[in-house]
Amino acid sequence: MMELRRHIEILLLSHDCVIVPNLGGFMAHHVAARYDKADGMFIPPCRSLGFNAQLNMSDSVLAQSYADAYDLSFPEAVRRVEHEVSLLKERIAKNGRYEFAGLGILSVNSDGRYEFEPCPAGILTPSLYGFGAFEMPQLRHATPSQVVLDTKPMSIIHPATTHRTSKLATIMSQFNDNHQPSEEKTISIKVSLLRNLAVTAVAAVALILFARPVPAGEDVSSASTTSEAGMLSLPSQETSSATESTADFSSIVGGLEKMSRMSEESQEEGVIPESGSFTIVLAYSLPLENAKMFLSEIKSKGARKAVLMSYNGENVIAYGSYTERGDAYVQLQELIASGSVESGWIMQVK
Repeated sequence: MMELRRHIEILLLSHDCVIVPNLGGFMAHHVAARYDKADGMFIPPCRSLGFNAQLNMSDSVLAQSYADAYDLSFPEAVRRVEHEVSLLKERIAKNGRYEFAGLGILSVNSDGRYEFEPCPAGILTPSLYGFGAFEMPQLRHATPSQVVLDTKPMSIIHPATTHRTSKLATIMSQFNDNHQPSEEKTISIKVSLLRNLAVTAVAAVALILFARPVPAGEDVSSASTTSEAGMLSLPSQETSSATESTADFSSIVGGLEKMSRMSEESQEEGVIPESGSFTIVLAYSLPLENAKMFLSEIKSKGARKAVLMSYNGENVIAYGSYTERGDAYVQLQELIASGSVESGWIMQVK
């Protein structure tokens, strides 16, 4: 069991979730720096550890760690993990609890469910090493008894002086407003606005291209008269040509709208994460058919950037590609908050 604890602690250095088969998953959460008003202390950021007993399906990460550490085959490593997990369950059933040094205490309640109490200092994180708390007392506000009133006698100001003073203040305020330092502004244009502009431009071009030209030598007034007469009599030939022009224009507008919808949908398509980047793992080591069904389900809930890829011979459903682990963690929290997914963890693609 000491070996199991050491493997979990080492894997948590590079993973935010370590699943112990038939036991549960240990999940690391980033806790931001905060200020404790009661003690007047700034608390540094840390990583806290949680436990979820429902994450008991093996993702092969722990078994692969055993295989690499003890030079075992993968089936032997799986059996060794299962043996240590059974010993750990017996210890907890006998003593009611088991302490993972440096991680926390795992116990069983009266209902037979596992409960986990994390280490108050957080788990070991090299990127946060050396950060300590420091004290900064809060500034106190002055009480009403400490407020000093100005007891100078009031001076009488002539009305003409008041008028000149107010006029000067008005001029100075206008000068300050006109000489404010310019700030950088960002102009954002919606895709729908660009689409509407494109449709309008095509409509103008279509009206010019399909307009009926006036034959050479024909008077403009006679042409307009003829045009008006044609509009009253509605000849079949001109009606058919107008119908064809309208149909061509409608097809052009429909094609543009279809292209705009395709461009908007393509922005939501996912990408395969590159080597060295971080990604959000939503499912690991699933059969192909189950992975496809799960991918379709989470996409319908809003996780449209999720992709199915093969990683180390396993079917993995990943979401996004990020250069920083913190960006991936923020995106995972947004997915859980929106209800698109229920859980996930961060993995660095190697």
